Amino acid sequence: MRINLLAFVAGILWLQFQADVPECWGRALVLGGLLALLAWRWRGRMTARVVGAVGCALLGLAFSAWRAELRLADQLDPAWEGRDIELVGVISELPNDFDRGTRFRFAVEQALTPEAVVPRQIMLSWYCGRNDCTPSAEVNLRPGERWRLTVRLKRPHGNANPHGFDYEAWLLERGIRATGYVRPDDGAGRLAEMVWSPGNLIERLRHSVRDSFRALLPEA
Repeated sequence: MRINLLAFVAGILWLQFQADVPECWGRALVLGGLLALLAWRWRGRMTARVVGAVGCALLGLAFSAWRAELRLADQLDPAWEGRDIELVGVISELPNDFDRGTRFRFAVEQALTPEAVVPRQIMLSWYCGRNDCTPSAEVNLRPGERWRLTVRLKRPHGNANPHGFDYEAWLLERGIRATGYVRPDDGAGRLAEMVWSPGNLIERLRHSVRDSFRALLPEA
C-alpha cells in the first residue's frame, strides 16, 4: 500500500513538470485501472507489486491531468477581453485596500450580458477615481455581499523574469482565471448584505477583526 501511494504521488508530480497537459490522460486512466485490477488479481506475487505501482502512477497522472483540464477550461473567452460585462456575484474574500482603490475576489454567479463567457472566480480592482481617496471610505465592500457590477476583464498574465514572482501561477493555484476592474459609473449596486455560507462567514469575521484593529490602532 505504501509503494502504491508513493507511485500515485509520483504520477501527480510528473505532470507538474510538463509544459502541457497530455491529451492521453484518458488512456492512462484506463490502463492504470487495468493494471491495478491485475495487481489485485495477482496479489501475493512479486510481480503484483510492480504492476500495481505502475498502475497507481498512471492513475495519479490521469487524476492530476483531469483536474488540470477542469481548471484550465474555466477561462475567459479572448473575445470578451476589454469589453464591458455585467455580472452578479459575491465578494468571496477579505478585500484589500491599495493606494487608489480596493482589490477583491469575486465569485461569479451569473453573467447578465448575453453570450458572455466568464470564469467562476475573478480578481477585481475598484478604483476610487481620486488620487487622495481612502478606498474603504469610497466603496465599503464586505465579504459575503452580493453585488451587480459592470467590469472589464483580461486573462491572467505574469512577468517572464527568471526567479521572479509568478503572478499567473499564483492566480491559477487559487482558481482565479481572470483579472480586471469595476466600471463604477455603470449601475453598480449591492443586492444582498450577506450570502450565508461557511466561507463567507469566516471572511466576514476576519473583516470585523480588521475593522476593530483600524479603530483601535493609530493610522500610522
